[in-house]
Amino acid sequence: MSASAGYDYDDTRQLIARTVQEFARKEVAPGAGERDATSRFDYGLYRRLGELGVPGMLYPEEVGGTGAGTLAFCLAVEEISRVDMSLGWVLWVGAGGALSMVRGTGEQREAWMEPFILPMVRGEVVSGGAITEPDAGSDTAGAKARAVRQGDEWVINGSKIFISNAGLENCAFVSVLAKTEDGFGLFIVPTGTPGYTMGTPLKKMGLRSADTRELFFDDCRVPSYHLLGGAGSGRKQVVGSGFALTRVYLASQGVGVAAECLDLALERARTRVAFKRPIGEFQYIQGMLVDMYVELESSRMLRDKAARMHDQGERIVREAAVAKLFCTESAKRAADTAVQVFGGLGYMDETPVSRYYRDIRASTIAEGTSQIQKHIIARELGVMG
Repeated sequence: MSASAGYDYDDTRQLIARTVQEFARKEVAPGAGERDATSRFDYGLYRRLGELGVPGMLYPEEVGGTGAGTLAFCLAVEEISRVDMSLGWVLWVGAGGALSMVRGTGEQREAWMEPFILPMVRGEVVSGGAITEPDAGSDTAGAKARAVRQGDEWVINGSKIFISNAGLENCAFVSVLAKTEDGFGLFIVPTGTPGYTMGTPLKKMGLRSADTRELFFDDCRVPSYHLLGGAGSGRKQVVGSGFALTRVYLASQGVGVAAECLDLALERARTRVAFKRPIGEFQYIQGMLVDMYVELESSRMLRDKAARMHDQGERIVREAAVAKLFCTESAKRAADTAVQVFGGLGYMDETPVSRYYRDIRASTIAEGTSQIQKHIIARELGVMG
């Protein structure tokens, strides 16, 4: 079921969806199961995404990007996630890390253009966002990592956990949220900076070929210009515009996984024979498949609305929360239903639905849990005092 079928996407977006879909089917899908089983990330695949121009969709032409926009990038994330959610995860986490640099001061853009911005646009490097701490997940205000100004440097101390991408060999830097005397700051910490160390990869239920680990900062020093935005603006950058956008990316992963689970379940229902009939002829199975389809259609419309609004420069805090909540929860149900339609075989790793069932579970937790999304929506509706 093509992402562009029956939707009002212009010719450019349809071409992007078809191009990435073809790449995903031919080059990403064949090794996805093995990468999951061995917890191995394929750097060559990510570089190929760069050659296709996928990371550069988010960046303006002045730095080598295409400026294709949020919806176009979401369609790409969707198609990749249909066959390998881990690669889609690395993409959306890692591709946008230099956007704040592009919007930074002249000094920042000049200093970061060659080592960070241009390589990220080309898909040669990724970044990570070091926000979550052992005692501060969705409650970012509870972060305890600290940054103290000493002359022309910031000195960072603290730890972060469940951080994506940092341990990948092509990760150039992480953006670290830390307390300062003015509130919170968001700091660029390049990989290899003295005082910045990483724990071993965390063992996960799913997303096994995506890197996740704990990070430690012990008197880690970075130049003063490594502070993104104004003093005290770090948490606003993360909770406001940052999370709103990444929630739309996560919603796109949900759309992709749900679409693939539906296609696989439909094929299984047509070909699996029980009681001398294809199981798709039984009404219980039909009802399950119809529920999957209706929720998928609803998901894509909610995701598209949020992405289009962002492309138009509108505020999307509420729309992003709605899309993230519905798309990820419905994708979780879709994966569960697909496993059920496959029966015992669906529980085995020989079938992709087993991997999708494990992978999608993280989507209702990351970037704010489903419960936090409901809190945000209630606040945006004016329910809270």
